[in-house]
This record gives sequence, C-alpha cells and structure tokens, in this order.
Amino acid sequence: MITLSLAQIKELARFAEQEGQQEYTITHGETPAFEDSTGKNVPAYSGLIAFSGSVDSGVLQLG
Repeated sequence: MITLSLAQIKELARFAEQEGQQEYTITHGETPAFEDSTGKNVPAYSGLIAFSGSVDSGVLQLG
C-alpha cells in the first residue's frame, strides 16, 4: 500500500499539469546524483517517485 500526504498529492497534481501527461505510475525508486542542465548538482534520492511512460517527461520525487 502507498499512502500520499495532501502535500504530495498537490505536488503530483502540479507536476502532472506542467508535464501534460495523462497518467503516472507511483513506485519506490532511486535516482542517482547528477548535474542538471543549469549546472546545479542534484543529490541522489531513494523513496517514492512518480513517472509517466513518456521519455520526454520527468520523474517527480515524492519525498
């Protein structure tokens, strides 16, 4: 069972509207540390993530 807080639901709704995908999968996952397109270092993450099936869409960390 996965339980989302109100804040996580709101963040997912904002992300879905911004990304424009019709559906998302929520699961436990990991993303490695990386440098984004602006040069900012993004730390590694392990926890709940939401993603769509599109390779053009991002991954939302629901931490």
